[in-house]
Amino acid sequence: MHYAADLHLHSRYAAAVSSNMTLANIALYARRKGIDVIGTGDCLQSLWLTELEGHLVPAEEGWFALTSPMEADVLAQLSVSLREPLRFVLSTEINCAPPGAGEFDGIHQLVYFSSFESVRKLRGILARHGDLSEGRPTVRLSSAQLLEIVVGMGDDTRMAPAHVMNPYFSSLGSQRGHQSLEEVFGANVSQLLAAETGLTSTPSMCRRVSSLDSLALFSCSDAHSLENIGRECTLIDAEPGYAQMMEALAGGERNGVVGRLKVPIQLTRYYLNWCPRCARSYDREECPQGHGSLATGSRDWLEVMADRAVPLIEPEPSKMLLPLKLLLGGLCQQNWKGKEVAKHYDRLLTRIGSERKILTEAAPELIATEFTPQLANEIAAQREKGFLGRLSKFRQAPAATDSQMPLL
Repeated sequence: MHYAADLHLHSRYAAAVSSNMTLANIALYARRKGIDVIGTGDCLQSLWLTELEGHLVPAEEGWFALTSPMEADVLAQLSVSLREPLRFVLSTEINCAPPGAGEFDGIHQLVYFSSFESVRKLRGILARHGDLSEGRPTVRLSSAQLLEIVVGMGDDTRMAPAHVMNPYFSSLGSQRGHQSLEEVFGANVSQLLAAETGLTSTPSMCRRVSSLDSLALFSCSDAHSLENIGRECTLIDAEPGYAQMMEALAGGERNGVVGRLKVPIQLTRYYLNWCPRCARSYDREECPQGHGSLATGSRDWLEVMADRAVPLIEPEPSKMLLPLKLLLGGLCQQNWKGKEVAKHYDRLLTRIGSERKILTEAAPELIATEFTPQLANEIAAQREKGFLGRLSKFRQAPAATDSQMPLL
């Protein structure tokens, strides 16, 4: 089975997340984006957990599907071209902030479960260490302590560092200053499932850091809104089911991970150095608006912590693709968030299929027929070379100026 997995996102019960992130809407947009297996996110939060238990039923071992009534409601909103099977994986993100940690000193970890029983088991343990009412709960434990608990559960529960090079809340982020996973997890690094690249690092970047050598890499959206679901995903070739998926992720390219789809790293907010007051990134060390030193982004921090100039091992395959709405906005010289682009986008999905299918699989001749040869050419170029070096053209379009290009 060849499928696209997005295993990091959030529900409406997490801070700074859209109220539209309901289970039905997540299922709807996952199909529109071309995701086959999706994380539930936030499954330790009691209200969300109750919803999940009420609307998910077992499918392949350790995977879940929507109950028949909710599934029927979702499919009724989709064209025939988008009515593909969808499976859920129980997942959460946890902020590890031991006693004495400051507001931005926590480190985010991803945890996956094969059953609701395992979710409730970990919930019972962690309730003694933090408030689980937030979708992304903060626990007064170090990352090493959380990993020890997860390993000690003795079931299929697995853990992975989230967005590993993000400056904030990350195992190898500049704001904490760690330069190896051993500093974060101690001797139990080998017990981790894999490492999530996050939007602000690529496999090639990760493979310059030797403490990541033993871990496979996977990519996910970390979506806080419906539109961002599937913006990054991992392509897996494995038998269906939770255990097989975990085995594939742990083995990486050697055992089932066949690639990743990522957004252009130049568009991510923490690749360059970041000013929280300006809410924008700059290619310099000091804020040009006089706000002082910038938070070091993943590009510059990599040069501090990398222990090799080039990747020692061949990075697993991945491709950076501009999301379809941004392509349409640039070509039409329209606001990519506007009604005109949405109309074109919906028509393409209805006539051809999901966004992933359009960006990676659909015949250029079909895209040209359903929209324009220019779009077909841009998509074909992305498939061959990725988006590197093609940014300036889109920044010149009225709908895609510096102020309007999204920071992802």
